[in-house]
Amino acid sequence: MMSDEHRRQLSVFAAAVRSSPHNLVSRSALDELEERHIPESVGLAALLPTGTLQQRLIDVGSGGGFPGIIIAIVRPDIQVTLLDARKKKTEFLEAVARELDLDVTVLRGRAEDLVRSEHGGSYDLVTARAVAPLDRLLPWTLPFLRPGGMLYAVKGERWQEELEDAAVVLRRLRGRVVATPPEINSITPGAPRTVIVTRAPQ
Repeated sequence: MMSDEHRRQLSVFAAAVRSSPHNLVSRSALDELEERHIPESVGLAALLPTGTLQQRLIDVGSGGGFPGIIIAIVRPDIQVTLLDARKKKTEFLEAVARELDLDVTVLRGRAEDLVRSEHGGSYDLVTARAVAPLDRLLPWTLPFLRPGGMLYAVKGERWQEELEDAAVVLRRLRGRVVATPPEINSITPGAPRTVIVTRAPQ
């Protein structure tokens, strides 16, 4: 349930994105913040599992904060880490997290490097929105997951073709598709187009 405080924080976040001197998102994305990008991220947050124990999530390619900052706002039950390789974007994420008093961790680096660090195999959930095709995205994201953890990849209209292209990579990384956009949308109509993949034990 969205509270008044959540709405206030989302409004402050949108204003911060608009007022940033950096090109955090495209001009067309700025025009669609409240109509598309924020609702999509809220919809993704609603897809994430709930539980009694706090889950650890890493948002790969956080960019201007979609969806990581929004997940941190509307799902305080999840411990959120934001990852981006660009200095201007991680500085923005740190600043807006302070302004909103969000308990998040911000990492600067390349996912393909950090998965080989202590961060590898230590997260319950990974999110990635408009980062890369699945055949490239899977090696950057699945290794962050503990066995049984889940990747939530928000994709475009070519998601099915991307899945077919990524079949070999998926097998190599012990990934298994849990749900695809048609299945998700039949249960959660407002959810973004998402492919959910779990990581099997070795």
